[in-house]
Amino acid sequence: MVPDSPADALGSHAPGLRNLLVELVRARHGLASEAHLVSESRYAMGFGSQWRDLLDDTSQTLKERGFQSIKLGPGGHEVPVVNGSLVYVWRVANNPKAVSEFASSPTRKNGFMTAPLDPTLWEPSLSGEPQPVYDASEENELDPVLRTVGDTMPLVLVMVESTPRQLQSIEWAVAVLDGDGKVRLRGQECIWEPELAAEDAASDVESFDSGVPVAPVVELQKQDRRPADG
Repeated sequence: MVPDSPADALGSHAPGLRNLLVELVRARHGLASEAHLVSESRYAMGFGSQWRDLLDDTSQTLKERGFQSIKLGPGGHEVPVVNGSLVYVWRVANNPKAVSEFASSPTRKNGFMTAPLDPTLWEPSLSGEPQPVYDASEENELDPVLRTVGDTMPLVLVMVESTPRQLQSIEWAVAVLDGDGKVRLRGQECIWEPELAAEDAASDVESFDSGVPVAPVVELQKQDRRPADG
């Protein structure tokens, strides 16, 4: 059964993961923006290449906290697993069809076909409780054991909209692949957006839905009428 929202998919991990994702995305955006500025490039192609760093930042950070990850073929992109759901952080292209065509990449499409991890494997927490100590010697024993049933993991898609000048928004949703190969979103929610500088100034202005408007005072000016020259 497909979850109705990221909160349903991630369970108790949702609040902690939300804060962590915002922190990671903002940090990566700052580095990418600075690199673009230093390069003095006229083109944003280099800035757009941060997509792989976003995946790696998320996967490595969650792995350090004890979470597992899987690699999606054929590209080999490593994607973390939280509460039995894939968490895919993605910078959205400037294209109105970008989300619906998310699965046009064979690697991303495989994210919708991944079998769940063995439910008996213990999972850490993002709630601030003590985390297990990672032992590299046990890595082989912790490799994901995939079930052979027809079930698939939910995919929580974290969508980043940005330009070299500004990080515009971070949203997440449960992504669903339909029969036509198009992606639909469930429970889409904005988890971060820039604060408007004008908010504080506007808060002191009386709303038009209350009070009585005061009409401006208009004074008539006398005109000096002189006879036209004959």
